[in-house]
Amino acid sequence: MSRAQKLAPEVNRALFVKNLSYNVTPDELFDLFGKFGAIRQIRQGINNNTKGTAFVVYEDVMEAKQACDKLNGFNFQNRYLVVLYHQIEKVKKPEELAERQANLERVKKEHGIE
Repeated sequence: MSRAQKLAPEVNRALFVKNLSYNVTPDELFDLFGKFGAIRQIRQGINNNTKGTAFVVYEDVMEAKQACDKLNGFNFQNRYLVVLYHQIEKVKKPEELAERQANLERVKKEHGIE
């Protein structure tokens, strides 16, 4: 694919990876994702709610696209990876999350769910 061809709007250099083994090392991630091009940064989730995830940022958007295309659904350490393009506009703002949490609590109360 040449650079002259149009890429989908969500395609960018940053990938979001889910379903990683909790035991995967940064070196193993660099080895796997580095096969597709130069990596600028890899950030692994370390908190309880982010374990098993990572952000992989490539130097070039075409390398990121190739990695996303090839590694989404790839079996790595007996787990099938989910590789997506990071989309900052889909990240929830704290006030939106608080509003959604309040709405959830209201619905739970209405239906008698604890």
